[in-house]
Amino acid sequence: MQAVLDAIEARVIGTMIEKRITVPDSYPLTINAIVNGCNQMNNRAPVTSLTEAEVTSAVERLRERGFAGLYTGAATRVPKYAERFADRLGIAAAETAILCELMLRGAQMPGELRSRAERMHAFADLAELEATLQAMSELMPPLVVQLPREAGARAAKWQHMLFGGELPAADAVALPPSKMDRETALSERVAALEAKVAELDEVLTALRMQLGA
Repeated sequence: MQAVLDAIEARVIGTMIEKRITVPDSYPLTINAIVNGCNQMNNRAPVTSLTEAEVTSAVERLRERGFAGLYTGAATRVPKYAERFADRLGIAAAETAILCELMLRGAQMPGELRSRAERMHAFADLAELEATLQAMSELMPPLVVQLPREAGARAAKWQHMLFGGELPAADAVALPPSKMDRETALSERVAALEAKVAELDEVLTALRMQLGA
């Protein structure tokens, strides 16, 4: 299942799985709800600003491959969509929760995964989660992979193997300069002006000497 999804598709599927489990009364989802879920500030890394067009295109690609479907309930006035990803992969609730968190927040340590996945699946303890990760890594092809342990880290992180590439992060908000920044900039401008005045003074002195001669 490697390279099954691109980065935006993974965010969309992760969002749909999360909402199906955690807010079933609001599921299936409209395109607008999927956009808002993809771009929400909490439980997302990186935080994104995906457009409706980007999300709609991703949903259509997922539908073409059978990973999402159009919901056609009688009371539905606008199109709604449901994910079929877990069913297509044939994975249980524990594996689904892990993949969902990895798609929404990127590589994580087992302790982080257990804490964050708790809202979707209750692991008995850390050992159960680690055993699940190990089993997922031994599938052919693997669904997850353990990354090299970073210096000073408590444990190695795990990453899902469903896509390659990176999500576009939301544009950073420009912060106003601090008082110290303004004072530093002012000092630099004054120093530059003083240097320019000194240079002009030297030129003027040289001209006076030439005229006197």
